[in-house]
Amino acid sequence: MEKREPEEDDYEEEEEMEKREPEEDYEEEEEMEKREPEEDDYEEEEVEEVEKREPEDEALEYDDEIVMEKREDDSEEAAAEDKEEKREDAHAEESAESESNEVEDLDARAIQARFTLVDYRGRRIYGQREGLLLFHGGTVCDDGFSWNSAHAICRTMGFAHARRYRSGLVYGSFQSRKPIRLDDVVCSSSHWSSCRSTAHHNCNHHEDILLTCTGTGFQLRNRHGGLVTGRSEGLLTYQGGTVCDDYFNMNSAHAICRVMGYSSAARWRHGQLYGSQQTHRRINMDDVRCSYSHWNYCSYRTSHNCRHYEDVFLTCQPGRPRSGGPRGRPSFTLVDWRGHTAARGCEGLLLFAGGTVCDDYFNMNSAHAICKVLGYPRGAIRYRNGHAYGSMQSRRRITMDDVRCSSTRWSSCRYHTYHNCSHGEDILLTCRR
Repeated sequence: MEKREPEEDDYEEEEEMEKREPEEDYEEEEEMEKREPEEDDYEEEEVEEVEKREPEDEALEYDDEIVMEKREDDSEEAAAEDKEEKREDAHAEESAESESNEVEDLDARAIQARFTLVDYRGRRIYGQREGLLLFHGGTVCDDGFSWNSAHAICRTMGFAHARRYRSGLVYGSFQSRKPIRLDDVVCSSSHWSSCRSTAHHNCNHHEDILLTCTGTGFQLRNRHGGLVTGRSEGLLTYQGGTVCDDYFNMNSAHAICRVMGYSSAARWRHGQLYGSQQTHRRINMDDVRCSYSHWNYCSYRTSHNCRHYEDVFLTCQPGRPRSGGPRGRPSFTLVDWRGHTAARGCEGLLLFAGGTVCDDYFNMNSAHAICKVLGYPRGAIRYRNGHAYGSMQSRRRITMDDVRCSSTRWSSCRYHTYHNCSHGEDILLTCRR
């Protein structure tokens, strides 16, 4: 091929390109120079903003340090106060434990002392007879047990003191199937407030305690200081002193009459009625609170804040706390879940004197006899037991147990007004219309 010689047009294009390049470079340099100062200004503004922010942040950090120091100081003070309170509590407990005076204060402990004496069939013992000692339904082991323990426990049940105690498996399977609830009952005096015990044991039923209590700290006195017998009102005394009426109620009255050997309480009131025969006595008992009408469900204090016009006067009903047979028409009722009288022919909760009836020994003879008393000559259809009516049922006392009837006539029936039952054993009865 022949070499082509450059034409004039080519030279003109090259010259134009050379002219354009510096102009474009210059324009780009000018644009860069214009942009750079703006970025520098922006960086300067950022520096100024950072300088402005730094003192604020330092102030906040300083405040946080102050708050943290205050919190640490507060927590240290709170910890110191807690330690001081714990020391004071520990000191109070130690001083309480070290006191072994003869003033008995059962407000903190007696409500826990749910002791019962029962015979070989589980019936509660009120008189001065030997019985198996139970604590919350279980037996008591003889480890650490002493005369102080025996006296203290008898006193929580309303007796004056213990006459005898021993250990052994005496009541057969009735005894051996019960759990052992209490062990190491160690008492430094004859008051339950001085006793310590444990629910953990290393015993067998041959070590169960059988206890005989005697006397009672309670007495009823007339205006001349003599003992009251029969159904007469008297000034209630405990170990020679009077009893204040704070928290006293019919449960308290029934419980105290029963430990004195009566059937129940007829009534009680308070007042200053016997002049100097009353006022020369100390006030030995206060805050008698009984959740049920048995003394082992009661607590009390031997310190008081009372005057003699608050002394309790009590009238007790003679007889044992069980019935050997009915006198007149017994007060049975059938009620529905609201506590209203049940409709005829419908199932209802059976009540006796306002309380429930336990199912021990209850049978169709008992059911027929009670339905006839209630006005159903054709007797009962059925009965069952159970806790079916909630709080309406559970807040009532259990007022009858061990209903045994040899025929379908109520005159053939016998029963007890004390019990060893729970509301799961209450009778629900349906009578035939």
